[in-house]
Amino acid sequence: MDSNDSAGPSFQDGPAAGTGAADAGLGGRDGRIEPAFDAAPVGIGVLDLDGRTTSTNEVLRDSLGYSCEEFADNAVTTFIHPDDLAAHLDRFAELVGGASERFATDERFVRKDGGTLWVAHTVSLVRDADGNPNHAISVTQDLTERRKVARDTRSAEQRSLLQVERVPAIVYVAEPGPQGRWLYVSPQIESILGFTTREWMADPGLWVQLLHPHDRQSKDLAGSALAEERDLLIQSAEDKAYSDTYRLRHRNGSTVWVRDDAILLWDAAGHATWHGVMVDVTREKLLEERLEHQALHDALTGLPNRKLFRDRVGQALRRHPSRQIAVLFIDLDNFKTVNDSFGHACGDEVIAAAARRLQGCARDGDTAARVGGDEFALLVEDVTPEQVTALGDRVISALSRIPVDFSRRTLTIGASVGIAIAGAHETTETLLRDADLAMYEAKLQGRCRHVLYRPTMAATAMNRFRLREALQTALADGLISLAYQPIVDLGTGAVAGLEALARWTDSQLGDVSPADFIQVAEDTGLIHELGHWVTERACADLAQWRSSRRVEVYVSVNVSPLQLDNEEFASCIVRSLKDHDLPPSALVLEVTEGVLLVERGRQTLRELRSHGVRVAIDDFGTGYSSLSHLRQLPVDMVKIDQAFLHPREDNTEDPEFLPAVIRLAETLSLVSICEGIETPDQLLDVQASGCGFGQGDFLAMPGPASDVPAAIELVSRGPAGTGFEVVVMHPGAVDLADLGEFLG
Repeated sequence: MDSNDSAGPSFQDGPAAGTGAADAGLGGRDGRIEPAFDAAPVGIGVLDLDGRTTSTNEVLRDSLGYSCEEFADNAVTTFIHPDDLAAHLDRFAELVGGASERFATDERFVRKDGGTLWVAHTVSLVRDADGNPNHAISVTQDLTERRKVARDTRSAEQRSLLQVERVPAIVYVAEPGPQGRWLYVSPQIESILGFTTREWMADPGLWVQLLHPHDRQSKDLAGSALAEERDLLIQSAEDKAYSDTYRLRHRNGSTVWVRDDAILLWDAAGHATWHGVMVDVTREKLLEERLEHQALHDALTGLPNRKLFRDRVGQALRRHPSRQIAVLFIDLDNFKTVNDSFGHACGDEVIAAAARRLQGCARDGDTAARVGGDEFALLVEDVTPEQVTALGDRVISALSRIPVDFSRRTLTIGASVGIAIAGAHETTETLLRDADLAMYEAKLQGRCRHVLYRPTMAATAMNRFRLREALQTALADGLISLAYQPIVDLGTGAVAGLEALARWTDSQLGDVSPADFIQVAEDTGLIHELGHWVTERACADLAQWRSSRRVEVYVSVNVSPLQLDNEEFASCIVRSLKDHDLPPSALVLEVTEGVLLVERGRQTLRELRSHGVRVAIDDFGTGYSSLSHLRQLPVDMVKIDQAFLHPREDNTEDPEFLPAVIRLAETLSLVSICEGIETPDQLLDVQASGCGFGQGDFLAMPGPASDVPAAIELVSRGPAGTGFEVVVMHPGAVDLADLGEFLG
């Protein structure tokens, strides 16, 4: 018996102790048991051949609660549990009969208080000197705690097994390698994969057979679940975990996505087993695929979106080193009119119809995509330039020449197509950019056509786009300003007019030349917004300037041909003058000679002149055919181009040409203004030619309206080299009476 008492006492003799064969067989000294038995931590008893316990140690007596006398007076049937008694008596009979020397068994003893004690019971036969059975030694070890632990362990295992079998996942234990045995598989395998536990465990190769072919190449699987035990041992001697998501084929042929989480455990002998859980994640995976599809496709048309299209272009470039691929960038013409006229729902119908037609133009293997509101793209591979331009024609025909039916209406839509063919060093970014630039060029050329990208488009187009975006922001944020350059009466020095000059300084681009941003404004349609703002601002500044100085001068504003083509332009001009309480004569519109050759422009100018607004020809003398039309043109002034002025040392120009132009203007009753006066000699030339008015940096630099004086002091005493000199001063505003006195 186990005991915490380390001082095991000596055996005590019972009534029969020290008598008969038992004592002789034990070899006792002075009638006592061997002292070693006394110190044993187990229960020990001496049995006679009738099965009575003649001697016991204290461990045995304490564990069962009986005294020495009770052991000696009662047969073994008193102490052995009834359920174990028959087997015990049979074994003891064999022992006494000499058929065996020893037997050992786990059996139950009955305590005096009625309780049960599980013990490991060993009974050994002791023979006398003649070899005959003499007595037996009984040794018992208490198994109560051990049995309790075992019982609790079994109970825990049963509970765990019950929980495992109810978990909605496949729990398994398996050997490594593609042919490793499945040592345990939970019953859920039947509901998830359609196979019974027995079927699965009977065929070690079934898992590999059902594994999706693409997933067999999975790095995680190849390095773990499919690896042999020896390979895993080489990789790591410690426990190894892995997780992977892959596809298995269900018994009915359908695909099941599972997430497999497992850990590799090693036993004491160095053998490995996978302990894992497979969870059915098919629904989650299908949802993930739907969300991914939505993220990469246009909801209205079902076509790939810009992100997916870019990815496919990149893949095509990698597949085709020879770069036999092309991108068509397609923009519907005037689509905004559809939305504005019929509403966005009808606009969606048109977009959907355009998508279907574009798909009808695409070949098998081509990718049609919707990359913006009314913008589409087409990726084609293995094509020649001739084939791709022919495809461009088909796209335009499909989108432009065939009416689209929507909401009981019929509409013919147009399309502009830009085509870019991949070059040797093309990237996704450059190819898409080139196609977009070519499409924009098609728009500029009149729409409803296709244009093949040329390298020369890149620099100008990219600069134009950059300026357009920046100009839109500048107009919205009020970053455009006006500078004013005086137009001076060269006889009196009085400021007769102010030319309004648009100026733009961008935080990133710096000072942008008017020649650049005006052209961009005309190309992009922003000229109407810009022109209207310039007119409004110039009228407001002039009204304030005239009021503060009490001098009646005019302001001149440059006008684009596109503005004159606008039906509302004339009415807007008249309204601006009324809003700022200015007479019509206070505004001069400067136009180029080419505008006057277009009937629509001449008609608009005639209408404005009928209200009293004056018109000036800018850069006069640099255009064509204007001289023959001067008498019929709605013009009040001519601004003579700087090209007719020259430095004094340059004698290549006929010095009489400038006076001749001025006399022609006078004959036609036109006011002449010389532009670009930059030196004293040029001023003397202009004065000598009889020109009434001048403008240029020498007289006054452009600046804010508040800095423009009412007069410029001029003293002209004759041409240079004759003993006379020219004195030009730029004071602030002066009183004209004082100026007249000074000049007198």
